Amino acid sequence: MKRRLTLAQAVEAASILFELNTEPKAVLAIAARAGLPCATEEEQKAFLWEWRAYVHAAVLYGLMVQAPNVVVVEYLRVTQDMLHRLGYGSEQATDFVDGAFRAYTDPMVRTQTQECPSVFFQRLLNKPMEEVPAQTVAMISAVMAMVMSATLDKLEQYEYGLE
Repeated sequence: MKRRLTLAQAVEAASILFELNTEPKAVLAIAARAGLPCATEEEQKAFLWEWRAYVHAAVLYGLMVQAPNVVVVEYLRVTQDMLHRLGYGSEQATDFVDGAFRAYTDPMVRTQTQECPSVFFQRLLNKPMEEVPAQTVAMISAVMAMVMSATLDKLEQYEYGLE
């Protein structure tokens, strides 16, 4: 039997999924292992920016597939608060939503999630995926797929009630 979540609990669960999949130390370890630039603070910030945008879009997509629209809207509503807790100012948060986040939501809304690694490398490295080492592409693509799959699996475990 699926556990029933209220609207507030559903948004909290989605926010927790975002936080778990964007923990800086773990995410930067993935970047290093994949051979992506992450030695300087600027490189780390760039990687975290893109990774957070992807994960936020993946959680949103999972909600779109599994939850009522009101949950999706409420999750989007807390975006600014989530970004502020991560240290982004209002202007950065707007740039995040209008730029990076939107770049990943566009293919997801079209159910073309396989385009996300290409978006990621183009945005992070300013290179088409074909110019990125195959091992790097394979690792990042695999982790992206695991995040998407785990997010969908977790959100499928719940029923969503409306207060």
